[in-house]
Amino acid sequence: MKTRVFSFIALLLIVAGCSSTSLVGSWVDPEMKSLEGKSIAIFALSPRLDVRDRLETEMSDLFQAKGVNAMRSMDFITPGKMEKEVIEQILKLNKITGVIIVSLLDKEKETYYVPGSTAYSPGYYGQPYYGYYGYRYAAVYDPGYYQTTTSYFIECNAYRLEDERLVYSSQSKTVDPSSLDKFAYDYARVIVNDLISKGVAMGPEK
Repeated sequence: MKTRVFSFIALLLIVAGCSSTSLVGSWVDPEMKSLEGKSIAIFALSPRLDVRDRLETEMSDLFQAKGVNAMRSMDFITPGKMEKEVIEQILKLNKITGVIIVSLLDKEKETYYVPGSTAYSPGYYGQPYYGYYGYRYAAVYDPGYYQTTTSYFIECNAYRLEDERLVYSSQSKTVDPSSLDKFAYDYARVIVNDLISKGVAMGPEK
């Protein structure tokens, strides 16, 4: 019995630790894929400042922890659309040579039916039929229900500013994020790890 209990607890911990964000696919420029030695600015395009704040913070902190010089755009770019010339001057002033832009591609809602289930149990001897019927009906039959999930498709592009060349592009899918903090945490790890594993984002040259 103890073994079953411990196994169930372990399963709960595994499920609770699973990420709701997964990488759909990514592309890297085969000719020039690295932003090695560059200072990267992260732009999370969202009308919500809390989303921009959490996402840019999680990504920049994780980059810094892995030795990549990354900055939050919200530290030097004001909210709202700005002219290209103005942004270029600000990026140059902050010695930024590469940018990563994160934006929402699409949002989908899907409703599906989760069927109920039935089970067999032996009768209780001596119990009136309706008492047994009412008890077992409530305990045994699960009538099923409709459930709606929301999926967010997010695109991430990385550019070298020297020639405005796209060096990396990816699409990810996040399903029913439980909170903004968890979404930002999960997304940052999926994307940052992919950028680093593919050699796009690397630490400063020694």
